[in-house]
Amino acid sequence: MPVRILLIDDNLPDRVRYRRMLQRVTGDYEIMEAEDGTQGLQMLDAERPFACVLLDQDLPDLQGLDVLEDIRERPDPPPVVMLTGEEDAAVSIEALRRGAADYLMKRRIDEDRLLRAIQGAIERSALARRLRDNEQRLTRFYRLANQTEDALFIVDAATARVTECNEAARHRLQLVLSDGDAVSQPAAFASAESWQEFCRRVLAEGSASYEWHSQQGDGSAATFEILARCIEEEGTPYIVAVGRDISVRKVREQDLIERSLRDGLTGVWNRRAFDEHLVEYWREAARRQRPLAVVMIDVDQFKAYNDSAGHPAGDDCLRRVAQALRGGAPRDSSILARYGGEEFALLIEDADAKSAQVVAERLRQAVIALALPHPSSDVSASITASIGVASRIPSSEHDDTRTLVIAADAALYRAKQAGRNTVAMDGA
Repeated sequence: MPVRILLIDDNLPDRVRYRRMLQRVTGDYEIMEAEDGTQGLQMLDAERPFACVLLDQDLPDLQGLDVLEDIRERPDPPPVVMLTGEEDAAVSIEALRRGAADYLMKRRIDEDRLLRAIQGAIERSALARRLRDNEQRLTRFYRLANQTEDALFIVDAATARVTECNEAARHRLQLVLSDGDAVSQPAAFASAESWQEFCRRVLAEGSASYEWHSQQGDGSAATFEILARCIEEEGTPYIVAVGRDISVRKVREQDLIERSLRDGLTGVWNRRAFDEHLVEYWREAARRQRPLAVVMIDVDQFKAYNDSAGHPAGDDCLRRVAQALRGGAPRDSSILARYGGEEFALLIEDADAKSAQVVAERLRQAVIALALPHPSSDVSASITASIGVASRIPSSEHDDTRTLVIAADAALYRAKQAGRNTVAMDGA
């Protein structure tokens, strides 16, 4: 497609000369001519745009500088090359100040100068348009980035310093200006060393995440997460990161974990939770060389109760027994779980055999106090429980934790053999 040029000049010989110059150089130009400023401005209003305007300074109706200003005020104006027959530095400076792309003296114009002026004006105009578009996109990006609640920031990988960030990053990560445009590490990191170690990990692995907890202005707890990736730009590595509040997600995750570890019927911990806590408590007891006790509780003749009273009554019985056991267990140092069926297990920290026996007896009495009728029992007229107790001081955290459960279970078996509704101790 030919390049459209608008030539505004009242001098016919000059117009003919410029047209011939361009036609000799190349056939890729489509030249439209106007004899004065008014006609030229009207032609600019046509549907097809012009790539460049050659504008004479001295026109019969308007001053070239005024026409230039009118052109520059239009949306997406074409570049303008001013033409004059006078060597007036003030006019040339004023033309450039008002937005002319170039300035040519008529008597010095030849094919080369004219072509270079037109091509240069078109190329500079295209570059300016691209820069303007990029600036508009960047402005829009920063405006939108500053409206998001996510903390966005860029890190110079060589110095581990944040160089760009949005408002959320400044507020939530407490990024404070320090050296010019560079800022210190996010406040989420306890020290410069921990922040630099995180940056090294991102560079080494390509990506990394970091999670921290803080308090919000209203005193509520909040959990934040930083996700960072290493990106190279022209051979220079940068770390691009986003930090976001994941408090709601964490609450949901914790709720799911809690549900997976809770017994759906009784609301106490389940067997899986008991086994996990047993390992943790065992390690701590081994480290501190303190005793750890396991109490196994079994509802006496529960199958007979379930068969005679019905499953709904059996479920209600287990719920009420669990509630009674929870009320009798040490509040801050024990874990109560439904171990399976009608069997419950209690894990007690810092409990030797004697203190664990006291707790076990309190639990047995709590079950009796429920006074749940059990007509099918040959032990008592109401629901009772048999209990086995074992206590150990682990010699090592690597000892088999099952030995403690096995010992308590053996004691429970002896309690049943002794007639039920009693507490039996390991080794007794």
